[in-house]
Amino acid sequence: MRLIKKALLPIIFFSVSFYSFSDDHVQPMIIPMEHFACNYNAGKDRDDDLKVVEEWNEFLDESGVSYSSYFLDPYYTNTDEQYDTHWIGFSTTFEEMGKAQELMLSGEGAKLQAKFNKVTSCSEHDIWGSYTVRASTNESEGGVLNLSSCKLTEGTTTEDLMAADKKMNEFADQAGNTGGIYRWFPGPGVQLSWTSKYDFLAANTTSSLSEWGAGADAMVNGGGAAMQASIYGGLMQCEDARVFLATQARSSSN
Repeated sequence: MRLIKKALLPIIFFSVSFYSFSDDHVQPMIIPMEHFACNYNAGKDRDDDLKVVEEWNEFLDESGVSYSSYFLDPYYTNTDEQYDTHWIGFSTTFEEMGKAQELMLSGEGAKLQAKFNKVTSCSEHDIWGSYTVRASTNESEGGVLNLSSCKLTEGTTTEDLMAADKKMNEFADQAGNTGGIYRWFPGPGVQLSWTSKYDFLAANTTSSLSEWGAGADAMVNGGGAAMQASIYGGLMQCEDARVFLATQARSSSN
């Protein structure tokens, strides 16, 4: 995959999406997530990617940089999905993300980058700000990611969302939900056709398809959908649900 070829644009660009509904009282913690959308080159597949990832992990281990990443493979999908695979990577701060990206611009990093480029061609590279509504309690090397595109209703504030999140977490605790709930706010590189319609991606994680199915049972037959609507219904509208299988490429101890 192709890592960034230029320095990150100022993080102030996140203000277009996130701070459009924030206020003077609350400022949630946001961490960076970069995303690549990729297709495999002729004769290449995941096994080829993993061979390069093994070398790349050793290289990043020596650097001490904090960076975790996953492959995302479309599972419940349609013809709108244009890519074989996606890559998402997380760092603890935007500065740390920049350090991880700079490693790939010269020396051994550039050599590894060339190897990635022989395996995949990535026509999209963008960065997002990730906010944790509910952290996953599952320690796993992958799982299932459910994404939906969401638009906030006019007048919704950060405090409104946080109050609703508190209720949702209480409900999830009672239901024994161990999955994660996150919001991804668009930054530089995200397509204008998407940002003109939506404010963020709602990201829900589970450890397996069976756990995802149990959650679907709870939503469809167990009153979960009605509860969710009562908590968030007046604050946002979400659509275009998609499901991906996630495979961990790197877990950073930092």
